[in-house]
Amino acid sequence: MEAAKKENLKKIQEINKIIETTEQKKEASVGKLNAIGERINKQTKQIDILAEKQQLLDNEAQELQKATGELSGNLEKLKEEYAKMVFTAAKTSNKVNKLSFLFSSSNFNQLIRRYKYLQQYSEARENQAVLIQKVRSELLAEQVKILQKKQEQDALLREKITETQNLQVLKGKQTEVVSQLSQKERKLREQLEANKKVVERLENMIANIVEREIKRSQEREIRINKRNNTASSPSKRNSIRLSAEETKLASSFSALQGRMPWPVNSGFISSRFGVHNHPVLRGVRTNNNGIDIQTSAGNDVKVVYEGIVQSVVSIPGTYMVVAVQHGDYFTIYSKISNVTVSNGQHLKAGQKVGEVASDTDGTSELNFQVWKNFDKQNPENWLRQQ
Repeated sequence: MEAAKKENLKKIQEINKIIETTEQKKEASVGKLNAIGERINKQTKQIDILAEKQQLLDNEAQELQKATGELSGNLEKLKEEYAKMVFTAAKTSNKVNKLSFLFSSSNFNQLIRRYKYLQQYSEARENQAVLIQKVRSELLAEQVKILQKKQEQDALLREKITETQNLQVLKGKQTEVVSQLSQKERKLREQLEANKKVVERLENMIANIVEREIKRSQEREIRINKRNNTASSPSKRNSIRLSAEETKLASSFSALQGRMPWPVNSGFISSRFGVHNHPVLRGVRTNNNGIDIQTSAGNDVKVVYEGIVQSVVSIPGTYMVVAVQHGDYFTIYSKISNVTVSNGQHLKAGQKVGEVASDTDGTSELNFQVWKNFDKQNPENWLRQQ
């Protein structure tokens, strides 16, 4: 639980940096709204973690109270037994002289038994006294634990109140940004139309790359078949004909599903795969062929797996785009700047391809896509959980 709390706090700090960057631009933006929304999600998670911890402390406190009650009962019982033993010993001492008790034995064996009885009775009283002291010490230790647990509960309650107040402040900011964006509906619609054109250009570019590689693979197979004097197998128009090396690469890339490293070191998913509602414009739906990862400007963008660079182009509205082939899989990195790779270059997993760019609103986002031939994949199903 403590590990989850620390990890969530780390995420909150990362998002706070992103929010600070977007707030440098005085105007409201969808990027700022997304960052605040993610911050609210993490803040809510933090409160949930604190509530879970509070419940755990309550359970522990109840167990301690129960243990304390049992120890108190045991202590009282031991005290009563000890008092009876002392009283019995005192009565015996007054009525019967110990020596007389011993020497009035009818035989030697009886004398030995009486002596052992007196000895054991004395030891029992001593052991009872030691046991009482031990239980008293345990009881005191449990009472100290209860006091410490109470202090932890009080501190946790204060922390939870503070985090709840922070959440309310964030929700107020969110409402304010939504209100400001609602007043800029015309500008938002213009941005939306421009973004649709960018998405179409990017989709066509990727489709052309896939089509080109399919054609190349078919021509390569024809050459090999002619050289070997073998008949060509039926052509697959919508998939790349892989060589043995490419098949191995594609297979190892496929094994990454669910554990693929993120292309950036920090950030959050600000726009998910597929069709979803616009965050401000009612009744407006947007489509994303990949995911957008909002992060800090200038963060390194790294290729998620080894492969070959198939395209480095500039598309207006999305800065630079890098497409990398991994057998019959492709990963696409767009909205980047300061590109460090070139066409045909062989890349190692984790190699830098560029840096995350910032738009005029101060939002820094990487658009990341995964394709298999012409099929668009949901990158969230590939990336490891953060």
